[in-house]
Amino acid sequence: MLVYSQNNSINCDSLFYLYSQNIGRDKVPELIGGMDSLLSRLIYPENARGNKIEGKVYILAIIDEAGNVACIKVIKGLGYGCDEEALRLIKTSSFYPALLRNKPVTCILAIPIVFSLNSN
Repeated sequence: MLVYSQNNSINCDSLFYLYSQNIGRDKVPELIGGMDSLLSRLIYPENARGNKIEGKVYILAIIDEAGNVACIKVIKGLGYGCDEEALRLIKTSSFYPALLRNKPVTCILAIPIVFSLNSN
């Protein structure tokens, strides 16, 4: 399992469990620029392209109150370099934070990254 944390002292598994237990919110985090902008930055891994690998990589991310990615991990991958590319895309993205009673809150978000040879 691939896991990324901006702060190496953070235990991502504990955070994912904590936030999955208490996710009240009025508005979910929103990717700045939208999904089309994110996918336009996708670099199809050569190993995946050569093996004709297509599908979705599912990323679980904790988005903090400022809209930064605090922790991410692959929850369903494709391999062949696609998992690493999906992590790179999310790590380099910014979000509008989730809102609860009109105040920014930390939230967990599942994000599918589509790898399609026809679109690249």
